[in-house]
Amino acid sequence: MKNFVQLLSLFALVLTFSFSASAQMAHKDAMSAKGEDAMMAKKAAPTVIQLSQTEGVYETTQLNLAPGDYIFEVTNRDVAKDLGFYLQDKTDAQVANSGLEALVGKGETSRTGVVTLTEGSYQYSCPLNPTPHYAVNVGTPRVIHLEQTEGTYTTTGLALTPGFYVFEVENLGVEKDLGFYLQDAQGAQVASSGLKELVGNGETSRSGIVYLPAGDYQYSCPLNPTAHFELKVK
Repeated sequence: MKNFVQLLSLFALVLTFSFSASAQMAHKDAMSAKGEDAMMAKKAAPTVIQLSQTEGVYETTQLNLAPGDYIFEVTNRDVAKDLGFYLQDKTDAQVANSGLEALVGKGETSRTGVVTLTEGSYQYSCPLNPTPHYAVNVGTPRVIHLEQTEGTYTTTGLALTPGFYVFEVENLGVEKDLGFYLQDAQGAQVASSGLKELVGNGETSRSGIVYLPAGDYQYSCPLNPTAHFELKVK
């Protein structure tokens, strides 16, 4: 009888351990799934693109974006009438969900719905202002890594094909903050090519997404300062 009682006690202990392990595993799986869901929700959050209109123009004249989900937020800075936003694809059709929630009065702001942009060319305008049609270039960027030492870039003579790029600049041993200046053939700074922040010694920073059509460019750092190095796109 004593052995039978001991056997029952042992069996109960095994069951308790089994249930505890199963509960812990279920909790771990639930937490893991919850974490994955949170990561997916965070990843899926659309990027807000802020645009401002003044009389007859948008202040931002070109957008270079990666494929993804976006919300366009339009502000009427000083135009004394209601304004809008018109986003078209390459067939000139209005892009789905790109209409504003409401027309934008002077000093007001309105947003579009969530707009999914795939690779390709688009254009935006405001027929009510009216404004020109501005380019939206959407593509997957290639990262170009550049290193600066005292007074120079270590990478020179870049030859690229037309497309989308992000320039990543690393400061190797220069005891001051450095930058990156990319100019087109007319000497104008290329849209979105500015670094997100200056680059301290041992640090790295990136530009926005840059769309480069065929042509001749040059890059430099006025803060180092460096020479102007050629960048050819063909």
